[in-house]
Amino acid sequence: MEKAITAFAKGSWRFTTNTEIEGVLTITGDGRWSETRLGLSGRWEYDPSRLTIIMDGVDSEKALKNPYLIPSVPEPAKEALSREYSMNGGWSSSLGKKVKARRDKDAVVLEFEDFEDGSKGSPEHVESLIFTLTRLKGAP
Repeated sequence: MEKAITAFAKGSWRFTTNTEIEGVLTITGDGRWSETRLGLSGRWEYDPSRLTIIMDGVDSEKALKNPYLIPSVPEPAKEALSREYSMNGGWSSSLGKKVKARRDKDAVVLEFEDFEDGSKGSPEHVESLIFTLTRLKGAP
């Protein structure tokens, strides 16, 4: 049976990007998340009308007023991980306004097509930012 997106997301995930960034993202069932690369953490809330992500830290007050928001995320993980989404608020201005989600074997791939890295014209420039997340062994 297909897991609901909230049950599917819980656990620890190794992430890598096409820009050679890597770390571990941990998502808990009590609405918290954290990652090891930059030490970021925050809260998440989900219902089928939206996924909201709030980052702890310096911009907490601003984030509460304008959280990172992805509208209309369906509940079944299979359906949620096979579409393109619009993004609003939060740090979406640096990631772009769209994200494509898909499954690739045992991984989840998130592609931010209109990501702007600020290095256009340099050899390090990327046209899109791609995160590949793989569940760590022993995670549910």
